[in-house]
Amino acid sequence: MIIDHLYEDILRKLTAQGKIKDISNKLLSLQSNDERVLYVYELVKDLDCFPAVNEVKKSENVSTYYRNQGNKCFQSHENLKAWQFYNLALLYAPINSNNYCYALSNRSIIFLALKKFEECLLDIDRVLALEYPKELKDKLLKRKEICKEALLKNTFKHVEKPDLSDFLAMKSKKDSRYLCASSKLEVLFTEQFGRQVIAKEDINVGEVLVEEEPYLTVQLKSQYILSCSYCLSRQINLYPCESCCYALYCSIECKNKAFKEYHSVECQLMAILYDMDFTKLELLALRTVIKSRNDHNNWVDLFNTISDAEANMNNEFRGHIQINGKWIFDSKHYATIHTLESNIDKRSVSDIFQKSVTGAVFLKFLKEDTNFLQVEDKELYETVVKIVSGLLLLHLMTSPTNMHGITSNMEANGVYVKEVNLASAPYGYHSLLNHSCAPNVVRYNKLGTGSMSLMALRPIKKGMQLFDNYGAHHALEQRDARRANLKFQYKFDCICEACINNWPVYLSMRPSLHVPAKLISIKNTLINKSVIGDLERGNLATAQKVFKTLCSLCQNFEPYAPCVELLDCQEALKQCLAIFSGLLPEGNEILILWPTIPPELI
Repeated sequence: MIIDHLYEDILRKLTAQGKIKDISNKLLSLQSNDERVLYVYELVKDLDCFPAVNEVKKSENVSTYYRNQGNKCFQSHENLKAWQFYNLALLYAPINSNNYCYALSNRSIIFLALKKFEECLLDIDRVLALEYPKELKDKLLKRKEICKEALLKNTFKHVEKPDLSDFLAMKSKKDSRYLCASSKLEVLFTEQFGRQVIAKEDINVGEVLVEEEPYLTVQLKSQYILSCSYCLSRQINLYPCESCCYALYCSIECKNKAFKEYHSVECQLMAILYDMDFTKLELLALRTVIKSRNDHNNWVDLFNTISDAEANMNNEFRGHIQINGKWIFDSKHYATIHTLESNIDKRSVSDIFQKSVTGAVFLKFLKEDTNFLQVEDKELYETVVKIVSGLLLLHLMTSPTNMHGITSNMEANGVYVKEVNLASAPYGYHSLLNHSCAPNVVRYNKLGTGSMSLMALRPIKKGMQLFDNYGAHHALEQRDARRANLKFQYKFDCICEACINNWPVYLSMRPSLHVPAKLISIKNTLINKSVIGDLERGNLATAQKVFKTLCSLCQNFEPYAPCVELLDCQEALKQCLAIFSGLLPEGNEILILWPTIPPELI
């Protein structure tokens, strides 16, 4: 049963019992998150609605099934689909078994067909280091020689990776307190906006202002067999978790880090988490709670971190920790994530109830199907259950309004204009940025990592606030629709300049009459059909050539905003950033869908 159906089933039963009103009143009377989750936990328990955790183990049969599917795809020259099926065959194969060796061996054929010779050698050498089926030996050695010869021929064809630091590197000094941010920024607090990021000096278009690593990342399910579960690397030699059938890693280092931080607990739950179709935000909440404990030596140390963080909720050190007498704000520390805004006072009782149900289900899994909560002292155990209950609901509420999507542009019909979601992650500093429907900064992330950066999209004067965009942009959507969506998800009434002045959508704009003709001429010469086509096709050389001029044009068009010319330049600038950050190559739109166990074997 998926989580949404479970929630609906609980509501049906409570409605039939005539208890909805009483439960709503009770929830509203409770003062803490742990009380809410523990109250709902008992409700779900009494209704006998908790799902059983289904165990999915490594399986020779399932591995063979997926390897055969890969073979069919390879025979029909569907190499990227075959690669995914062989990854599944690896996931389900008992570690170092014959099927494990067969999956690696067959995957190496795909790499050879794709002319990924180094990757092919890695898989071959991995098989040869194991107790592999002897019938593979001659094939593997022959394949190995082909790769070596090909690499020798290609020695002089090696192409250096382009140096993009001139475009993407932060030129200013980092702040000594907000470690990921430029020293040109400061964080202030006002009653209207809460915490906000302000420019301490004039900032030009194109300046990189923030370079932030997340607390953790969570892949979308579509990416489970395409990238590293821990660091999101797009390296194609992925190797499986030794226990579960859902996590692939690019290296032993990533596998060990994941296990230490959260996977030692999640591993036992991956099948039910996958089957119940929890959202990425729900999975982020669970993983955050697990990592928060594993970041500390013991539960008491975590409790102390929480206590210290909550003591600073209403002062300038919110989200900070003190190291050697110095206050710092850094997303690698849990205190920064713990103090993100939950908007509890703005949430409806139905929303709180639904999130409490999810929290109760997670709590049930942690209590009965893992050793995460186990402590010898009974009194400490009760405290642990209480704290974890509260943390689960806290992060189920902070995730929807504070987590950021990790995206890339993917090739479709020869152009790279389709943005796809790959993962989500919590970024403490980026979460400080308020929204505008006409933002003055833009976020971007480097493909194959969780790193997120922030660049000025419009000139920002000293004393001005930096505004991100939460998905509602004046160029794409009418004001009333934008405001309604922002109110629903983020719980605020937008009063940005585009809303106050009711700026038009792009399609209703006409070329501006008040913009200097010379400026328009420069823009039209730069962003011609050929350049637009190059950028849409992901041409790096063109992006490098036009980027700085685009920054200058955005700077010069600013006094005439809103105007179609400025929006054209901003979109071209963002396409350059997408190219610099890394594009998903052709074939990545081909995704295979896979159930927990192939239907043919049920």
